[in-house]
Amino acid sequence: MTVSAVLAGDLLLLFLAKSLADNVHLLEEGLCDGATVWCDGRDLTYAEWLAVMNFRAGVVYALAAVVALILLAVAAVAWRHRRRDIVWVQAFALLLVAVFAATWTPYRVF
Repeated sequence: MTVSAVLAGDLLLLFLAKSLADNVHLLEEGLCDGATVWCDGRDLTYAEWLAVMNFRAGVVYALAAVVALILLAVAAVAWRHRRRDIVWVQAFALLLVAVFAATWTPYRVF
């Protein structure tokens, strides 16, 4: 496997994870504007809002953990086969996942 193939796979995986994270608000039922209003017209209580934000955070952080595990598995196999160039590519991709997880906020709606 070449470095360019691994890089292309990493980019595809990161793009898929980012697009899923951007659309996590679509997984919820009942929020018509995606953030603050139930479809029946009433506003969320604080407890309901907190539950929605916890759900969003749980989905996105679980997604980031799965992506990180996939990247670590590829890096471990590359290390075992003495492909240090692939390990460096995976380390950079892991850094991107860490930055994404640290900067993502559940209440941002696009």
